[in-house]
Amino acid sequence: MKMNTCVLLQAFVFLFYVNNVTSVRLDLSAAHWKLTNKNGSIAVRGSVPGGVYTDLNKAGIIGDVLYGFNDVLSRWVAYDTWTYTGKFNVSAADLSTEAVNLVFDGIDTVAFVEINNTPVGSTSSMFVRYVFNVKEQMQIGENVLKITFVSPIEAANIRSQKHFAAPACVPDVYNGECHVNQLRKMQASFSWDWGPALPSVGIWKPAYIEFYNSLILRTVTTHIKKVDSHWQLRLLAYLESTKSNEILQAYFSASLQVEGGQTLVFGGDVDINTKEDKTAEVELNITISENVVRMWWPNGYGDQPLYELNVYLSNSHDVEISHKKLLIGFRTIELIEEDASIKLGNSTSAKGLTFYFKVNGYPLFMKGSNWIPANILPELGSDERIIDSLLTSARDIHTAMLRVWGGGIYESDYFYTRCDQLGILVWQDFMFACAMYPVDAEFLSNVKTEIEQTVTNLQHHPSIALWSGNNENEAALRGNWYSKPSEFNKYKQDYIKLYVDTIKPIVEALDPNRRYLISSPTNGLESEKEGYIATNPYDPHYGDTHYYNYIIDNWDYNVYPATRFASEYGFQSMPSLAVLKTATKDHKDLSLDSEFLKHRQHHPNGYVYIEQQMDKRLMLEKNDTKYFEKFLFYSQISQAMSLKVQTEYYRQSQADWYTMGALYWQLNDVWQAPSWSGIEHGGRWKMLHYFANTFFAPVLVSPRLLLSGDVDVYLLNDRFVPIFDSKITVEFFNWSSLVPIKTESYDAAAEALSSKKQNIEIDLWDEPNLDEIFLRFSLKSDGVASSPYNYIFPKPLKSVKGLNVPRIQIHVTKVKQRRVDNLTEYNVDIRVDTVVLFLWLEAASVDGHFEDNGFILAQPYIRVKYTSKSNMKPQKLEKSITFQYYVN
Repeated sequence: MKMNTCVLLQAFVFLFYVNNVTSVRLDLSAAHWKLTNKNGSIAVRGSVPGGVYTDLNKAGIIGDVLYGFNDVLSRWVAYDTWTYTGKFNVSAADLSTEAVNLVFDGIDTVAFVEINNTPVGSTSSMFVRYVFNVKEQMQIGENVLKITFVSPIEAANIRSQKHFAAPACVPDVYNGECHVNQLRKMQASFSWDWGPALPSVGIWKPAYIEFYNSLILRTVTTHIKKVDSHWQLRLLAYLESTKSNEILQAYFSASLQVEGGQTLVFGGDVDINTKEDKTAEVELNITISENVVRMWWPNGYGDQPLYELNVYLSNSHDVEISHKKLLIGFRTIELIEEDASIKLGNSTSAKGLTFYFKVNGYPLFMKGSNWIPANILPELGSDERIIDSLLTSARDIHTAMLRVWGGGIYESDYFYTRCDQLGILVWQDFMFACAMYPVDAEFLSNVKTEIEQTVTNLQHHPSIALWSGNNENEAALRGNWYSKPSEFNKYKQDYIKLYVDTIKPIVEALDPNRRYLISSPTNGLESEKEGYIATNPYDPHYGDTHYYNYIIDNWDYNVYPATRFASEYGFQSMPSLAVLKTATKDHKDLSLDSEFLKHRQHHPNGYVYIEQQMDKRLMLEKNDTKYFEKFLFYSQISQAMSLKVQTEYYRQSQADWYTMGALYWQLNDVWQAPSWSGIEHGGRWKMLHYFANTFFAPVLVSPRLLLSGDVDVYLLNDRFVPIFDSKITVEFFNWSSLVPIKTESYDAAAEALSSKKQNIEIDLWDEPNLDEIFLRFSLKSDGVASSPYNYIFPKPLKSVKGLNVPRIQIHVTKVKQRRVDNLTEYNVDIRVDTVVLFLWLEAASVDGHFEDNGFILAQPYIRVKYTSKSNMKPQKLEKSITFQYYVN
């Protein structure tokens, strides 16, 4: 039933239907839960939400699964059969309602459900909500709920025997399990190149009994369009009923809190037609003046105002039946795929299509990274403290977009709400990654439900930017990663059946205002034109690309291929020694040749690649007494500099290729091991994350040393105002002195939201003694509050001359104790007597963090802020600070 309401710009009196609410929920987390294995030899307390690994660890049956070799030593857990048994009480009044439903918001994964020894259903996907009608099985007083989980490894093997899809297994170096693509389960739970195999089992999201009469409001989608000076808001409520094929009368209403303390109210009587499956939809169309709401912007481009929307379903007696509260934002977003010549004229790069996001009418360069699950155990991945820490860390380095990668999970409601609040757009993959998938009826039925529920649950978040069908499966199919060439046609048919015939129409029907990409990487519209499998899914003239190359000199701007949008790229580094020591107490493990570190490296030839990357630019002797500690530290230098160069190349390429996005791989970590992350397991920032704060800076002078010896200089401006009447200063330094040997100044300008190559001529091809100098770049502009220094190192650092061992002095003073968050701020003053490269500060014994780190110092003094949860004397912090730096 549709209703159309035009809202007058005034406050309305709203009647709240809060008495005699007819929908009640019994939270099953309070039930008495017991967890047992198949033969009954293990019986421990269970938890909901929770999981078997977590509960066994709490009971002391297994140790920390991330410690030592425990990921493999505890693998027996995933081969056993586990049963959760819960006891709870219900009253006669509860059972008098028309509907008594058992609801699992998330159950992982293949399980059979019984109440009072009577089967009520089964589950086969961790990504869907299950609702079972249990009115007939429930009894007044005590009830017993039993959920028996099949081993996910065995379930995957059984399905694979009937519906095999390549690949059979992950590479041996992953220490993982096989056939995870047969299950609608977190694909990384059977292992990945950045994480362990912990095939989880459990009730990983809330479970409850709901009691109601007539109708319940399950989800609400919000479809927002800007038309002239108004916003059109279309609400679509998805209902579940106790009756099928009936017409029910109700009152459907909504209230929206807007600017100035106003509450706008809309509503009317509706006749609800329930379907055969007892579901129904109700629609409400609203027009809102642009004067009463403010636009939502991505981080770095404006504010993120959110407005409380309450949606009510009431009966004819003004009694509330069901209610949903949402926070919504008003913004427009489009993925623009149009003739590239519109942006690039007649240049050679103008072939093909653009690929960029236009938000509120403006083309914005998307800066950010890729998100993997916050914890390898999904029941722990919704920890709000961890999500807050990771997302605020992303926000603090100018992140405007995160890609939620397709081998993990659909994140918690809290995650997307925080993205809304922090202004972090989400590129949302559906959970398919690096594999072909079966297309039997059972599998497709699971997928259909998963996509319907995921889109309707998440659609109202202003942070959701687009939907993507899978991670790398178009490229895998075209590149024949897993199968024989003769099987291409079979897998192509399966691919189209899954992502095009099944998923695409669901997404486009439920969320028509957002783009659905079939895959990532993809050529977008061009891939669709070529039958959904492009001849070259990595064509730089279309779509997005993933690029990894561990052989090239990654500090060289000239080695990277062009792209319209870089949605994945990265390099491995080692974890810090402090974090590594949380996974082992045996000093023998702290060697690259140890079985422990061989076990932790899942990337084939991973250590070789890290060493080769370092050796191209840095000097580290094998006989150095601190070789291992330096290897860890230098690997983070190499990663940070490689990502800096590659990211700046993409930002520069907005000027001549219209590259409009750089999402590096990856933001976070799930264990203490070599990986591509910028934030270690536990939340500690690597050097990469500190460097990202600079290479993503809104205004940055970005030089590019060409093979010819010339230096191109770009001015990057991610602001809505142009830069003009400004100066770029170029200082030439000897490695042995803090005083520049030459300084040059150039006029500089850049349009708003642009990358502009400057009219600056610098050539180093005839510069003598290039191994003795480096260049520092800076900007002075009245309209720019800050712009970081940037550098050119003409020769690899391992071959430079004059780099001395510095004398470093550190002094700490207390600044203030903040009342808002009770954190204490300190000033850390650093003085040096020569050039220092990658000065890295640590205060391991103190709970706090530096605002910046990994400094390149060509000046005698800097001050950095340190923020701590402890209110200590400055002398204590000063004594706790240690440091490292690079020196040949």
